[in-house]
Amino acid sequence: MAKKSKTSPIHIDFHTGIGTIIPSTQEAFKNHKFTSEIRTKEKEALANFKHILGTKIDNELRGSIQFPSQHEVFIFIVQYFASRKEYGKRDIDNLAKTILDVLEGRFYSDDSQVKSLLVGKKMEKRITQNFAYIAIKELKDDRDIDVLKISGLERSVFLYQELKKKGLLG
Repeated sequence: MAKKSKTSPIHIDFHTGIGTIIPSTQEAFKNHKFTSEIRTKEKEALANFKHILGTKIDNELRGSIQFPSQHEVFIFIVQYFASRKEYGKRDIDNLAKTILDVLEGRFYSDDSQVKSLLVGKKMEKRITQNFAYIAIKELKDDRDIDVLKISGLERSVFLYQELKKKGLLG
């Protein structure tokens, strides 16, 4: 007979979700010896997404004294897709860059504080529309990182279902 594992509930410090696809960061720079020129400017849709998500996070963080943290952080991002076509076109490294741009200054002062970053893309029957899930854990030690990585998928499905029930997703 298999023993049941006794695990305590996993604590994360912040999570949020948004019912859309994370647009890719597209601003690129051309570096010369002493100057940087913008090669590709950020598109309006990307700027709008960053503004909407940033405002949502600011509202959810209102009154928080924990962030921005001076500690290292673990960041978990998963993008769920409703369409196989969209799923196939998206590069997760570009999704991560967009989210990291929004999180910097809100959860940590500098990207160097990001100790672990787990980014995934997924098609999931329980999530019936495009949905992005973001979770942050302030790290004062690193004992719980592996457990957080595993639990993040179920947490994201649960948050999606809650937001959908409340009519907070388009």
